[in-house]
Amino acid sequence: MRSLSRLAVSKLAAALMLGTAALAMTATPAFAQRDKKEKAPAAPKRDLSKPFIAAAQPVDKANQAKDFAAMVAALPAAEAAATTPDDKFTAGNFRLGAGIGLNDQKMQRDGLKAMLASGAAAQEDLPKFNYFAGKLAYDAKDYDDALIYLQKAAELGFEGSSSYLLVAEAHFQKAIAMSGGGGQLSPAAKPIAQQGLAPLKKAIELEKAAGRAVPPAWLNRGFSIAYTSGSAEAPQWAVMQVETDPTGNNWRQLLRTFQDRNRSMSAGENLDVMRLMYQTGALQSEYDYAEYADTASKLALFGEVKSVIDQGRSNGKLAPGKLNDFYTQATSKIASDKASLPSAAAESAKAANGRTAAFTAGAYQGYGDYAKAAELYRVALQKGSVDANEVNTRLGIALAMAGDTAGAKTAFEAVSAGPRKEIASFWLLWLSKKAAA
Repeated sequence: MRSLSRLAVSKLAAALMLGTAALAMTATPAFAQRDKKEKAPAAPKRDLSKPFIAAAQPVDKANQAKDFAAMVAALPAAEAAATTPDDKFTAGNFRLGAGIGLNDQKMQRDGLKAMLASGAAAQEDLPKFNYFAGKLAYDAKDYDDALIYLQKAAELGFEGSSSYLLVAEAHFQKAIAMSGGGGQLSPAAKPIAQQGLAPLKKAIELEKAAGRAVPPAWLNRGFSIAYTSGSAEAPQWAVMQVETDPTGNNWRQLLRTFQDRNRSMSAGENLDVMRLMYQTGALQSEYDYAEYADTASKLALFGEVKSVIDQGRSNGKLAPGKLNDFYTQATSKIASDKASLPSAAAESAKAANGRTAAFTAGAYQGYGDYAKAAELYRVALQKGSVDANEVNTRLGIALAMAGDTAGAKTAFEAVSAGPRKEIASFWLLWLSKKAAA
């Protein structure tokens, strides 16, 4: 499982965007002022105690000389003399600056935490101070500490989605670390990983609200964590992946997740899932093609067995000769099966119920005659005594393949219960992505 964020803290983001960390004890004229070229906002006047000013003189002198090692050596005395909030803030600011100068992230983090703990930081600086304190803790793999500051930064609205993204990733990384760093999560780690899903969703919402495209990696991360942690939200994340990035792999994750949740599905229900996998490029292995061919073969859909194996061989997913037993059996029966269809269709029109029409429609559908299949599915619905959810699903598929998007949409929307309702929703999603392409 890969991390979402690799945000670098370089010179602590240019001294916290040229803010307080540029270092100066502005409460007395004797101390250096900020370089005017930085055009930073004026630092608030600090009410420093006399003992602190005296103790901090060597620190400030070393700071002006950029002798950061000397700063570090003089800091303990200044920190010990700090009694007021402004004293403590300024001491923390010096420690932050020394950490920036020495590229010491622990020192930077300690300085920021001291500045925040002082209670003297300007309100407008709190979002960024909390964010960078959290980010430094995150980089140090101190995820509990990171979450304290990152959650506060998120609440204060720092940089849109950035804080929420790191809050999510801190939860995920903590869970991964608890599990030994492997690809699986321990039982104790799973609830912690799941806590990161809500802030990740918030980050995604903020990106969309800002009119920016959501990086597919964010959605992949959400699905991966939801699935691995056993979250009930895994199907939602799979749908979001497809909505944002309808690749064959994302469709495969969505439909395989659905199959995992519905292991008691009938062969007919699974067939209509496999048909969508065929259309979306989600059949990606020999196993996928074998499952489809086996299911279609058991339902006597010989034309469909041949077409799916032909596809697998043509796109290189199946080596020549693979699934040859299925292929040979199907091709040997296609001629006689096709020859029987006109009489079966005529019999359907005379039958007292719609079962023959539905079965015959399925055969026509397997041979790619979608117009005839749709006609017979409508006969089946009109005559009754059939599973209306099944017939409407397949009518929708036939109409979709025939190019009647509106008719397909109506048929899919008529599917009202059981696994087929969700199967129909996947076909509707496919129709919407196809229309938008």
